[in-house]
Order: sequence, then C-alpha cells, then structure tokens
Amino acid sequence: MLSCPPRCGRQCARSAASSLAPHRPHATTTTTTTAAAATISSYSSHTLHDYNCLLAALAQDGDGDGALRVLRRMRLSAPACAPTAASYTSAMSALAKAGRPTDAASLFDDMLANGVAPNRAAFSLLLHVYSSHLHLPAAAHSVLLWMSRLGLRPTPIDYTDLIFSFCRAGRLADALQLLDEMRDLNYPLIPQTFAPILQVFCENADIQGADALISSMRSSGCLPDVVIYNIYIKGLCKLGDFDAVERVIDESVRNGWVPDAITYSTYIAGLCRILICGQAGKEVLERCQELGFVVDVVTYNTVMDHFSKKGKWLRVLKLFTDLLKKPITPNVQTYNILISCMCQAGKFQFAKFLYSSKGFVADTVTCNILIHKFYEAGKEDELGFLFLDVNAGKIVPDTITYNTLVDCLFRSGRRIEAANFVKHIDDGYPSEPVARLTHQKYM
Repeated sequence: MLSCPPRCGRQCARSAASSLAPHRPHATTTTTTTAAAATISSYSSHTLHDYNCLLAALAQDGDGDGALRVLRRMRLSAPACAPTAASYTSAMSALAKAGRPTDAASLFDDMLANGVAPNRAAFSLLLHVYSSHLHLPAAAHSVLLWMSRLGLRPTPIDYTDLIFSFCRAGRLADALQLLDEMRDLNYPLIPQTFAPILQVFCENADIQGADALISSMRSSGCLPDVVIYNIYIKGLCKLGDFDAVERVIDESVRNGWVPDAITYSTYIAGLCRILICGQAGKEVLERCQELGFVVDVVTYNTVMDHFSKKGKWLRVLKLFTDLLKKPITPNVQTYNILISCMCQAGKFQFAKFLYSSKGFVADTVTCNILIHKFYEAGKEDELGFLFLDVNAGKIVPDTITYNTLVDCLFRSGRRIEAANFVKHIDDGYPSEPVARLTHQKYM
C-alpha cells in the first residue's frame, strides 16, 4: 500500500468526489480533442486505449476539465477501462498546463485513494508540479525520496527540476547536495543542471564560487556552453570587471563556445551602467567596435533602451540619428524604444510623427505603448490616428491592449465606458479584461 511521504504537507487519500469537483470549463479546446471526444461518445463500446489516447490529447491541449470528465466516465465504465497510472498522469498534466497545479497534486491523492499505484512518470510529474508550479522544493524533495524508497530511480530531469527549485528559493546548500548526489549516481550532467546554481553565485557576487563551479563542470565532462558563459559574464558585469569579461570572450573559441547576441547585449548594458555618468552612448558603441564586436541594430537597441530607462531622451535621439547615418536599418523595436522615450519626455507630437514615418510599420507593442503613454498624460483624445489604424486592421490588438484600455478608461473616471468596452470585445466579456475591470472596481 502506497502512502504519502511525511514531508508533503497534504492530507492523503481524499475522496474522488472532492478531488474531481467541477470547475469552470476551460476556455479553449482544439479541434482534434473535440473530435476525439465526439468519437468516444458516439460508440457504446470503447477500450482503455481509446480513453488514454483522448486523455493524452486533452493533456496536450491543457483541458483540465475535459480530462476530469473522462476520468469520471472511466470509473463508471467496465473494470477493463478503469483509470490506470497513465490515465491519471495525463489528467494531472492537463490540469498543470491549465494553470491548476493544486488540482493536479490533489489528483495524485485521488489515484492513491482508488488503489492505483503511481509509475515513474506520475511521480516525476508530481515532483515537477511541486518544484516548478507550486514552488515547494521541500515537498518536491520528499517526492524524490519517496520514489527512491519504492525503487523508482529518479531521472536526471527530476534532479535538475529540484535543483532549480532550491536555487529559486535561495537554498544553495540543498542544490549543491543534489548535484553531489547526481555525481555519486553517475548521472550524465548537462549545462542546464549547473545554470541555476551558477545564477545564485553570480547574483551573490561570488565570482570565486562561480569559477569553482565552472571548473567542476569541466572536470565532470560537462563543457560550459553559451548559456553558462552568459550568466557568468552578467555576474562579472555586475561587479564592473570588464577586463575579465573581455578575457572570457577572447578565450571563447579555445573554450568551445560562441558568443551570441545575449553575450554582447549583456556586456553593452554593463558598460552603459558604468559609463552613463561620463560618456554618451556613442562612445560605448565605439568601445565595442574597438573590442571587435559586431555593432548592429540589436547593439543600438540595447544602448538606446538603457538610456531611455534612465530618462536620457536626448542621448536616445542622438543614437537614433547616428544609426540612420550607418548602413544599419532600424527595426520596429528601435522605433518602439524611441517612441516610448519621446512620450516619457512629453514629446507627444514627435512620437506621432515617428509613428507615421515612411517605412515604419507599427506593431501591437507600438499600439500598447501609445495607448498607455497618451492616457497616462491625459491625452487620450489625441489617439484618433492610432484607432483609425486599429479599426482598419493595420494593427491587431492583443490582451495587453484590451487590459490597458480598461485600466485607462477606469482610472479616467469613465467606468461605464470601460464596462461597455469589455462587453463588446470579440464575443463579449473575455476573462482577462473582465478580471482587470473587477480589479479596478475594488481598488
């Protein structure tokens, strides 16, 4: 008889009725899942394989309510179609993907209550729910121990999941202990396992610990990749040790990795933080060219964004004009950074001019920036140029657009207009804008 581990912190063997209480139907269901459900419903006789295939489809779609309905039907069917560990695992996966991790964990209890022995996949999913969804590393660790006692050897992914969870909770010693356990078990080690530990060392400005960890990776036969070095470089930039950053990049070929856009963006952002008091962004870019970095539109966007966040709109504008003089084409992100910066500086007419510039095709992000900034400044009546493009289909609003409009209308005292707006979005009353409306009402 299986029992819940002592450190789980939950009461085991809840009743099926409690575990499978009805919830609000999930918002979307794919055509494949709907067709599969209709197929099963249309036959008087079907097999366990049919049910499990449907549950697998529901898990992929994240339809938790559909998965629970299938489990109920399986319990009412012939004994040959009673839910198995695979059935429960698929249903748990559907609930977790639907944003209902607590229900997924409860369903594991329901599996025990119905006398179904969990397999390795079920335990691994429960561990993942605790570590990555519920952020309960102690409970996840108890699942790991439980698996081991039953002779179900945890996988390297289980350990990596738990290491990440411990690191996120600031429990570095526990994460390092798990890493040692993996070595003792001769598990293959991958950079993904080391990354969260390195992140903690770098966030704590413990470069000596970071160096030791990278050395241990090599000695374990796990070569650090670009993700590892990007984390390390960010830690060095935080300390202002740019000589070390340049050395790490210079030695990249010898160490078997290739710097990417994130590498250079991290370095440039670090330089900006150091040089902002005495130098302009142009000098930062010139410094990058001296070091042999490829200065492209991503580089310019990184520097412009940094100065924009500091409110240095003149420097942002100067960088933009310098960019136009080079054989580098600004992209939509470049314009969005500049438009946001100009609005923040109160240069709304110039922002409108940029929006209408020849060759610039605005996107949903541009739309959201303009709505937020204009409403924030009490200039919502000047947004006719934007809404014309929205109505013409040149820009397709997203959930953020709707949420922003709800917030802005409500805060400007136009509550009835906000409610009517939500009522007429798509088919009426979509969940997120309704939630925003309710939140504003009770603020």
